[in-house]
Amino acid sequence: REAGRRTYIPVMSGENKLSWQVKDLIPNCEYYFRVKAVNKIGGGEYLELRNPIIAEDPKQPPDPPIDLEVHNPTSKSVTLTWKPPLFDGGSKIMGYIIEKLEKGKERWQRCNDYLVPLLTYTVKGLEEGKEYQFRVRAENAAGISEPSRITPFVKAVDPIEAPKVFLAANLQSGLEVKRGDEIILEAHISGSPYPSITWLRNNEVVRPEEIKKRVTTYTRKKKESVLSIRDSIRDDHGTFTIKVENDHGVAKASCEVNVLDTPGPPVNFVFEDVRKNSVICKWEPPLDDGGSEILNYVLEKKDNTKAEMGWVTVSSTLRHCKFHVMKLIEGKEYLFRVFAENRVGLGPPCVSKPMTAKDPFSPPDPPNKPDVQDVTSNSMLVKWNEPKDNGSPIIGYWIEKREINSTHWARVNRNLVNALEIKVEGLLEGLTYIFRVCAENAAGPGKFSPPSDPKTAQDPIIVPGPPSCPEIKDKTKSSVALTWKPPQKDGGSPIKGYIVEMQDEGSTDWKKVNEGDKLFPTCECVIPNLKELRKYRFRVKAVNAAGESEPSPATSEIPVQDILEEPEIFLDVGAQDLLSCRAGTTIKIPAVIKGRPVPKTFWEFEGKAKTAAKVEATDTSSVIIIPECNRSHSGRYSITAKNKAGQKTVHVRVNVLDVPGPPKDLKVSDITRGSCKLSWKMPDDDGGDRIRGYVIEKRNIDGKAWTKVNANCGSTSFVVPDLISGQEYFFRVRAENRFGVGPPAETIQRTTARDPIHPPDPPIKLKIGLVTKNTVSLTWKPPKNDGGAPVTHYIVE
Repeated sequence: REAGRRTYIPVMSGENKLSWQVKDLIPNCEYYFRVKAVNKIGGGEYLELRNPIIAEDPKQPPDPPIDLEVHNPTSKSVTLTWKPPLFDGGSKIMGYIIEKLEKGKERWQRCNDYLVPLLTYTVKGLEEGKEYQFRVRAENAAGISEPSRITPFVKAVDPIEAPKVFLAANLQSGLEVKRGDEIILEAHISGSPYPSITWLRNNEVVRPEEIKKRVTTYTRKKKESVLSIRDSIRDDHGTFTIKVENDHGVAKASCEVNVLDTPGPPVNFVFEDVRKNSVICKWEPPLDDGGSEILNYVLEKKDNTKAEMGWVTVSSTLRHCKFHVMKLIEGKEYLFRVFAENRVGLGPPCVSKPMTAKDPFSPPDPPNKPDVQDVTSNSMLVKWNEPKDNGSPIIGYWIEKREINSTHWARVNRNLVNALEIKVEGLLEGLTYIFRVCAENAAGPGKFSPPSDPKTAQDPIIVPGPPSCPEIKDKTKSSVALTWKPPQKDGGSPIKGYIVEMQDEGSTDWKKVNEGDKLFPTCECVIPNLKELRKYRFRVKAVNAAGESEPSPATSEIPVQDILEEPEIFLDVGAQDLLSCRAGTTIKIPAVIKGRPVPKTFWEFEGKAKTAAKVEATDTSSVIIIPECNRSHSGRYSITAKNKAGQKTVHVRVNVLDVPGPPKDLKVSDITRGSCKLSWKMPDDDGGDRIRGYVIEKRNIDGKAWTKVNANCGSTSFVVPDLISGQEYFFRVRAENRFGVGPPAETIQRTTARDPIHPPDPPIKLKIGLVTKNTVSLTWKPPKNDGGAPVTHYIVE
């Protein structure tokens, strides 16, 4: 139980042990405990503690500190660091005791009067030149630990260290301030002995008296040097360097200081390309950009002829040192000024000299009188010579037109023409026009030229170009058929017709086939009455209102004779390779016939003449027609074409589709009183299509109607069910394809629905009865199976 309570709580019960560890106690709480023994009769008296027990861990002195190290020894002191003990002894570490041992002595001396709460301590009061060892002890409420590991001997002497200097972190990439702000440069210095310090600006020593006492240098914490410049100005920018030096060396550190200010004025303001209403202003950047990139320039202008007029901003966002100022008033005198601007602000301006807005040249002279050429019904080509430009290059020309009976000049071109000619289109046929031209330079357009001579818009008529070389379209033993293409140019007048000329073999003279009053109206003709096997050349002339054209290129020598071409047969696309049709329809197989001379054609069926078919033939085609076809018309049809040049035969297979024929070998087997089995073979003729199944039907011998047993049987046998015992039947089977059901195969003999009869089994249990001298009495029982029919009698042997 807790000391403040009266009730005990069971901790252990029923265990045969003489000790027990009690868990889950509250730290620093007081407890009473009691225990009693129990046997089968019952429990004895309790043994109880007289004094309470406090629940707390046991305390002992801590372990010694670890990792003792020596740092920064000097002639008077040394700094020690260590780590706490691995085990604090169950009580908080209150502090540490530092001890030292001088070399040559045996007694350790305590260095600190009070416990050191931290893990570092600087031991002072050492004698220069002597050597020491050090150790540390930890102390808690239970006592003082064993000492830590002892350090090696450390000599009390100042270290020899070359000087070092580092600028503050914010100065590593330079310092930038605005004009009037304070410049503060901080440097961290080390070295033994402590070095001397010198600040320099642009490699010259900084002297506060020379900068009107705005500069201050001072040392802070013995290891930091600070340079301060109040009320900074633009001239304070530059490279600042701190130089530190002792007997063991020299060290430097530099920082670029930029003092931001407005830029200086731009320089070298000049004018270029002065015109009556514009000018190009140019200048150069300021000599001093104020320590910041020039962001833009502000250009202003002022009317210098009026004193009361102020400055007007031309542009305040100029990125470059050049600007084309527009909309000036001709003859006025102007002043310009430009400011440079950086992120601090605008600097002072650079003011130009006065400038008068006027052109240094005048418009060009008028061109000479234009010349008009290449006249058509809707266009004319106008040409002229280049005039004097009067000091400025000509940038183009303006062209105007006028009808001869009008007083209004109309501009021809929307944009300046850079050439010395222009094709004027869109003219009205039959009207007479004149033209004039003016040139334009930078000063503007000049005066117009004198008008051109009048010209009427109409096409010129000339003889047409030659037709193409004639080609042989056809020929016989007494004629030649020619064809050609019309000329590319008709000469401005429609082609009336053509004249054909021919040259006989061995002659150089060309003879006209037709005269000018009998022109061939189209690009083809037939030349008759030629001599067989003679050779001729031909050429063609086109004729329009202006006359005959030059002759076309002549053909090569052409022999006059019949053209022999082997026969060719082209079947209709639907009849190639295989032609399928339904029975009862009409078969038509059309063929196109080619060949010179006209071939003779005939048809055959399976190698024999088809007499039942009808053939319709012309010189270029042949069609075989079979009306109301049936399955007997299926087979291979052939057409043959013959002429002097050869022979050609083409085949096509015809498949007449119909219902299938009757099945074969219909048989009845496995007859019982309620069923029988039908079997048959596939028909000899499937109707030209796959047989899908069979239709089975039955008929009572006394009836006339057939009854379907199964609408579609997929095999060649079928068991007919549901027969009436003793009834007589006929059966028939028909094959079916996608075109329908074919004729039936029927059974000839009737079929009686009854079980099959076979001899009975032998009688059983034969016994001998009364026996006399000449008789014997026999008894038996009937056979177990009567063979499908009643036993009619018995035979005794």
